[in-house]
Amino acid sequence: MDVTVVKLRPRADARVRNGHRWVFSNEIADDVGNLPRGGVVDVVDGRGRFVGRGFANPASLIAVRLLTGTKEDIDHPSFFAARLREAVAYRAAVCPGRTSMRLVHGESDGLPGLIVDRYADVLAVQIHSLGMEVRKEQLAAAFQEVVGPRSVVLRSPERLRNLEGLGPDTGLWFGNAPGEVEIEENGVRFLVDPLGSQKTGHFFDQAENRARVGALASGRSVLDVFANTGGFALHALKRGAESATLVDGKEENLVRAVENARRNGLPEPVCLQGDAREALSALVGDGRRFGMVVLDPPAFAKARRSVAPALHGYEEINALGATLVESGGLLVTASCSHHVLEDRFLEAVTDGLRKAGRTARLVFRGEQAPDHPVLPSMPETRYLKLLVLHLR
Repeated sequence: MDVTVVKLRPRADARVRNGHRWVFSNEIADDVGNLPRGGVVDVVDGRGRFVGRGFANPASLIAVRLLTGTKEDIDHPSFFAARLREAVAYRAAVCPGRTSMRLVHGESDGLPGLIVDRYADVLAVQIHSLGMEVRKEQLAAAFQEVVGPRSVVLRSPERLRNLEGLGPDTGLWFGNAPGEVEIEENGVRFLVDPLGSQKTGHFFDQAENRARVGALASGRSVLDVFANTGGFALHALKRGAESATLVDGKEENLVRAVENARRNGLPEPVCLQGDAREALSALVGDGRRFGMVVLDPPAFAKARRSVAPALHGYEEINALGATLVESGGLLVTASCSHHVLEDRFLEAVTDGLRKAGRTARLVFRGEQAPDHPVLPSMPETRYLKLLVLHLR
């Protein structure tokens, strides 16, 4: 295994020594353009002391993604199988009994730039780092050895791959065409299309939050905004919600949500297709009120420069959502933008409540489920924030 030594600028090693997994191009003393594309590098500090070993990409702002603090062979086929076994064992411990979940969560599982969602015997894989891209053959062998899936599909996000100088990569990787797969979450069944659905097919990160929110829904009318395939609404109906209304921009998501409701023997939800803000404004104009309003939007801030407009967006939709909550009802609101810190999100929500003329008590704060583990040393791995508020 050929290993290139990469020297950091003076005093640029503290963050990675504390457990962060990224080395940025402006932290490297050498010519970044000489880094081996996807190759193995040893990172050393300004005095030549070893810091860690990882994969390099001279074309990315994240010039090195660290995989280990030792000099183990990270190019050996057994390395990926060992890391995958660790990921499987961790989830068996923290998500016992589940057969569908996030199986690999990138840096948090020591496999930077690799995301794997498991739907029973089907894997949906995102590869958004050059180091993983050039090792697809080794990854495929590890999947077959450790998991033995019937099918593996690629659902790599184009935006993240572009940052690494990679092109789009979506489709069947190996195995049989997966078709639709039924999964179960907290006793609720969902039909998932790993190849044709949004992202990898299902958002596992809200699994525990959906269970907690559902438990509060009995007897309430529920409005689920940015509903996707109805995850929050179906959990609420399963736990005795009086009714559910879904808002989503994609007709196919709403069709799937209705199918999922029928599959579970639940009341059919009312579906409103269209822009969420417009739908919320129309409901406000009609004088509608709900016992629970759920706001689970996509990331409003995909870059640091987008934080200010994102906070304004959170304030706006929470003002509309809060207006629709009846007295004594619940507002459930989430952010999956890791650039928006929790305190800033809470501030935006509070501003929205004030704009709506509502006061609130915080019932609980939620975050991503444990199959999306957080590295305390790497804030970027914690992205999901959820607030449940009792309004009056």
